[in-house]
Amino acid sequence: MIWEVFGESAAGKTQFALQLSLFIQNPPELGGLSGSACYLTTSSKLPTGRLLEMLQSNELLSPSNCSLEHVHTISTPTSHMLQHVLSDVLPSFVEQRASIPSGKPVKLLVIDALAELFHSKDKTTTSTLVERAKHIAEISTLLHSLANVYRIAVLVLNEVVDVFDRGQSPNQTNDLIYSQQSRWFNTCDSLPGENKKEASLGLVWANQVNARIMLSRTGRRRYFDDDEIQSKRQKIEEQSTATSVVQSDSQLTLIRRLSIIFSSVSVPRSLDYVVTKKGISVLPVEGELPGNSVLVFTQEPTIDHKTSGVIPHSTPAALTESSMQDEVNNVIENPPPFQQDDDWDKFWDEDETFQNVDWDELERGLTQIPQ
Repeated sequence: MIWEVFGESAAGKTQFALQLSLFIQNPPELGGLSGSACYLTTSSKLPTGRLLEMLQSNELLSPSNCSLEHVHTISTPTSHMLQHVLSDVLPSFVEQRASIPSGKPVKLLVIDALAELFHSKDKTTTSTLVERAKHIAEISTLLHSLANVYRIAVLVLNEVVDVFDRGQSPNQTNDLIYSQQSRWFNTCDSLPGENKKEASLGLVWANQVNARIMLSRTGRRRYFDDDEIQSKRQKIEEQSTATSVVQSDSQLTLIRRLSIIFSSVSVPRSLDYVVTKKGISVLPVEGELPGNSVLVFTQEPTIDHKTSGVIPHSTPAALTESSMQDEVNNVIENPPPFQQDDDWDKFWDEDETFQNVDWDELERGLTQIPQ
């Protein structure tokens, strides 16, 4: 199964991938798969310092279960090199790791990030688009093969492109054009202006993924009275600001949004989260007890986009692969009951005309509604 996580810069894509690379090492009873991760980079190096910070800060990551030793990385700066690694290097490496009795077999493959392989300063033409589509299809085939043969999860990070409104053009055939269809699988609209960004790499890549998740910066900030909630990046930014910034402003934390656009194992849902030094932490929704480790997809929090109020101190739930899967399975097996409008029920119960009607006989045609 191929999962895609895409979003604009500083939305938390790499944080998401790094956290999964550590949590995959936990035993099943702690939400992991007792496995290791292969982290392929395209334009940068693996941020081992950030991995170490998560490992030392998150109480769910025990040094006896997780370490940087089980996050294997290699740089693939071109699409040809990525295909070589996926077809020749990675299969033998996965088999080698699986043959070690006391080792951790590879259970997660991360590509950070695919779209960067196709950046070009040359003019985009039909031939370049065809060539790109060919490479994407070849890479996708290799990824699906690895996932199916070795039973590993594949996470691909992607970028966003701007959506331009070109106005309504006459449609002589009454067929749906791509711009009208893409809003259902390329973007979401859980925040004002969020639909102005969509996943890059077009329709060819969209048809290759099994699940698509969008990460967004909401522009909203909330106050937390726990220093642990502040991320490493935010602390660096605060140190570089002027000394005139008051203390209360320095504790405002940027809130981001995770939205499932489509998935073969989950219904579309959105939730808020923050990036802390522990990793990605989900903000509890209304009615949920603070500190609950389950990632909730069944209820969307009520959010005021115009104001950012103050929320009380709470311990955000850690985003883990097992908590996500458990909640997804719960939604599938126990869907919420359908809430019917009860105004009609009240009408049938109170109207005297229908008080003595035998509805079973009426359905069989044995009686009539009194006039």
